[in-house]
Amino acid sequence: MKHLVVILLFTIPALSGYSQEYPVKNGKPTSRGISQYIEDNRDSLVAEYERFVRDTLYNVWIYAEDLTQYDIVDSLELGRYYPHEVFINIAEKFLAYELDDLSRLRKTFTEESNKFVKGTVMHELTHAYIHQISLEMQVIDSVRVHRAYQTYIWIIRTHETFGSVFIEEGICEYMAGKMGEIIPPRKPVRPANIEELTARENKYQFQYKYAASFLESFLDTTGFKKGVKILLHNPPPTYEEILEPARFYGRLVVPHFSSGN
Repeated sequence: MKHLVVILLFTIPALSGYSQEYPVKNGKPTSRGISQYIEDNRDSLVAEYERFVRDTLYNVWIYAEDLTQYDIVDSLELGRYYPHEVFINIAEKFLAYELDDLSRLRKTFTEESNKFVKGTVMHELTHAYIHQISLEMQVIDSVRVHRAYQTYIWIIRTHETFGSVFIEEGICEYMAGKMGEIIPPRKPVRPANIEELTARENKYQFQYKYAASFLESFLDTTGFKKGVKILLHNPPPTYEEILEPARFYGRLVVPHFSSGN
């Protein structure tokens, strides 16, 4: 399953204080720089993620890759996750290597952005962590993971596919925001109806940015890992439940987790 990371930028002149370690072109990371950044920092990025979630990530490797060489690619794709492998696009699409590379002034004038190499790594590592949590649920907790979140099962209705992607991408954007590695929208746009929600041109606005805000209060309340387990156990939201979150959260079932999380 392909996972994308997307951005809408408020364009202003380059006012950034980029790290001198990695090359930039017109103020933005270069392909060579992205490759070197991943090569130098892959282990420390995983360690930082583990410290934040207070858990261990097992068997995850991070690579820099030119994703444009593949047949199935989105022009806005910054990263891709497959079980145990994270690929970061070396195409020159990023605003900066890290959010902290931006000057205070540019941060102020950037309305929203997740177009950072480090932020993309943290987003994709969250896909890996979700996969690991789903295995823990089945092997240790003996708790069922709903089929819509098991990518090898294809007997899934259209709304379940949409809903499961909505939840998983929302979880990943939520985590990148909590880690302070992206600039979330100050006031995410909420879809007015199903047609607007499912329109192809609105995919990133709703399946990433709105999805993160849809999940924020729930995950803040339950704690991240427990919240993810509850979400994976239950059927994903329908279109109607995405438009009316109270309907979704009102029918969630909380199973017993033997691991205590």
